[in-house]
Amino acid sequence: MAADSNSDGLKKNMEHLLRYYPKPEEGEEVPIQFIDFENKIAGWSPDLKRTMYVRELEETYELKRVREVTILKVYNWLSDSESVIELSKPELMQFEEVMDAFIKQGGEMLYTRKKIDGKMINFFKLRESTPLCVNVKETLLADKL
Repeated sequence: MAADSNSDGLKKNMEHLLRYYPKPEEGEEVPIQFIDFENKIAGWSPDLKRTMYVRELEETYELKRVREVTILKVYNWLSDSESVIELSKPELMQFEEVMDAFIKQGGEMLYTRKKIDGKMINFFKLRESTPLCVNVKETLLADKL
């Protein structure tokens, strides 16, 4: 019973990492795999109390804090599902640098956030993969039968 309550507490502590829009705290990392990205116009809807994404600038007349963003679709390995990350232009440039390194070197992409000048920004890292060492004994199938 104690193990069940312990795993429930762990899930609650990680809930913000498992959402469709994950928001890791500084120092937390989410392993991701790139799927796709799309440029959109975003703005805050006071009526709906959430961010709305539109394709045309004309559709933003009721929105506040209108801005151009890149919607990054990733596979979130923690939640075992697709997640979405909204990126500004500088964040997109930093992601592209990490993605280039990932293509050249391989490894594991990690999504985190950093606090810079009092504001949380999206940040991506590349963790080098460690090669697996497995001792394999070469034998013929005929010898096994």
